[in-house]
Amino acid sequence: MDGISVILQDAYGRLQLGALPSKDFRELASVFNASISSPSVPKTHSETCNKADERGLTAREIICQSHGNTALQFTLLTLTLVEKMSVKLLDQELPQVLRLYIQNLFRVLQEELRFIPSIFVHFGSKDRLLSHLAAKCLSSLLICELQSLDAYGMVLQNMCDETFQMHGSCCRWEAGLWSLTAVIKEMLKRNNEHKSEQIAKLLTRIDPGVTSLYSWLLQSQDTRTTGDRATTLTTFMDLLEALTAARFRLGTCVSSQRLLFTQTPALLQLLESGAQYFVKRHVLLLLKKSVLQKAGEDWLMGAVSSESHRDPYLAEDMGTLTEAVLQQVNCGWLRHVPVRDSPSFFGGATELSSAGRADDVMLRAVSMVLLKSLEYQSQSAHSESGSQAIHTSRHLKELLLFLSQHCVQLRQSRHLCLCVPLVFGHQDDDMIEAARALLILHTHQKSLGASSEAGCCEIGSNPHCHFVLLLRGLAFDHLVLLDFLISSETCFLEYAVRYLKLLRDDWGGFCRSCQVLEAQDVQRCSKWRENTGHVSPLLDRSAVSEAGESHSSDKRIDVCTGLSQACPRLVDYGSSDESAEEEEEEMDMCVSSPDTSQRSAAGSLNKDGGQKCFSLPDCKQSLEQSNESIAVVKRTQTLVQKVVHCLMKLKAVITRLQRKNLFPYNPVSLVKLLTVIEEKSGSFC
Repeated sequence: MDGISVILQDAYGRLQLGALPSKDFRELASVFNASISSPSVPKTHSETCNKADERGLTAREIICQSHGNTALQFTLLTLTLVEKMSVKLLDQELPQVLRLYIQNLFRVLQEELRFIPSIFVHFGSKDRLLSHLAAKCLSSLLICELQSLDAYGMVLQNMCDETFQMHGSCCRWEAGLWSLTAVIKEMLKRNNEHKSEQIAKLLTRIDPGVTSLYSWLLQSQDTRTTGDRATTLTTFMDLLEALTAARFRLGTCVSSQRLLFTQTPALLQLLESGAQYFVKRHVLLLLKKSVLQKAGEDWLMGAVSSESHRDPYLAEDMGTLTEAVLQQVNCGWLRHVPVRDSPSFFGGATELSSAGRADDVMLRAVSMVLLKSLEYQSQSAHSESGSQAIHTSRHLKELLLFLSQHCVQLRQSRHLCLCVPLVFGHQDDDMIEAARALLILHTHQKSLGASSEAGCCEIGSNPHCHFVLLLRGLAFDHLVLLDFLISSETCFLEYAVRYLKLLRDDWGGFCRSCQVLEAQDVQRCSKWRENTGHVSPLLDRSAVSEAGESHSSDKRIDVCTGLSQACPRLVDYGSSDESAEEEEEEMDMCVSSPDTSQRSAAGSLNKDGGQKCFSLPDCKQSLEQSNESIAVVKRTQTLVQKVVHCLMKLKAVITRLQRKNLFPYNPVSLVKLLTVIEEKSGSFC
């Protein structure tokens, strides 16, 4: 027993140093095979001690007679060794002598000792560490085989035979699916000129198994325990994401990579089933990444490859997916989507006062899937333009009704354009993507003559309101906009160009939107004055100074509740040298802290008595009241001036960087649009 331990430890230590093991590769292969295929029947210490003379026994006999824990340690060490050897074999700087040794060792293990089937025995073991190391070891061997030109495909053959023919244990199934997912992820991460061919070889082989498994898992009645099935489902979703990422990045397209798009209803119906909440959350996040074409962004470095245009079925499949989503919404699918309270994590930023807040991740996922589906269908050449306008408004109303049921601040507000900053305010890339989608929908509706300013605000799709609220959330900081323009993590450049073109053609609509937002601020501040008995700082600037002198910055009185506080600030200048100017603008814009917002929302809930039936706010009445208050607005700087001033500062910075050849791309078109806006602003600047 000690001799086996010495052999394994010697091989491990020498491998770490890049040296050859002291034993011949055939002898080491025999020890490896005995360690993996040994039965895990525990032996008592007395039984082990009776076999004192171990020199005359084979490695298999020694391990079989050892204590149960010792045999398990041999197995774990062997799996770790094989995995590290596989990784070493992929190293281009590996010494040729050691490379030949490992290759001969693997050849003996696979061809003579049937080492691969022995690893599968440990899939689904009650010892989860053993099961995980077995899956990890097998995935490393498969990667090695795929990148080897003279491989026989024995690992891949065994992997497919065992993974997709397991109908007994969810744990074994889970280990096989995890191993395949790990292989695809690792292959996508590697910089290899033959990567597309290698992944295509893998996908072609596993395609029938994944296709049948999709139908069996999502459409059949599984009689196994709920917990095991939930884990298997999430593992299978990870595999689907890896397959979709390979499609977007490499342009490969087999039947299993199209399942997510062509059989979307099966996934959507899973949200109405008795599956656990985290499974439904996983499904929605997978759909969100698919419609955004960002599958695998959590583990893939860099942007999605442009090779996806080689996929001849991608446009058709995206149309199928988005159409299925809209059809399910028409059938009342949103009413069955569960949204629980936002989970709390140790050490997180969520405050105690926000307890009971809806799960933002679910709200963002549902909203993004529906918005991108509407965007794609509106741009599709096969959609009927006349009916598409009606369907867009109806779907957006359904979405707003869904959000108002779970978002207290949106339910209390009379301005439904707040849905974008309220739902997406904590995720800037999603917020810009949502604003861009709504802008495209607005442009499409306007081209059909089915759009008006009042109608846009009724369905929360006024792009002018979205842009102003975005800048307000950024404290009108042009440097943040510059970061968005330079960053490749958001689509802000496309959104900015699209919106500036709209602003150029619809300057009057922009001014009216700013006036409505200002007037609603006046209404909130007037209501605040009536409730508190203090003069509203919005109408009396001296009150701002008095408040600033009498209260410290961390205990500053929030002067408005409602529209302004519902839109969170995305930039905090509390410690900046220029914070004084920004804080003055914050008071001027009546931006309240999240604490006050949540306390106000909680108080409103208590007054409502916890009623479960919700309706959308009356936006027409809100707009009429706003128009009556527009004449009362007296400010040192209007919203129009602040927006224009921010855009002009942005233009100056871009021009200066371009002059010094420091801007990452040619911004001539963007600068021209900003120049036109500057000319149109005229007396507002």
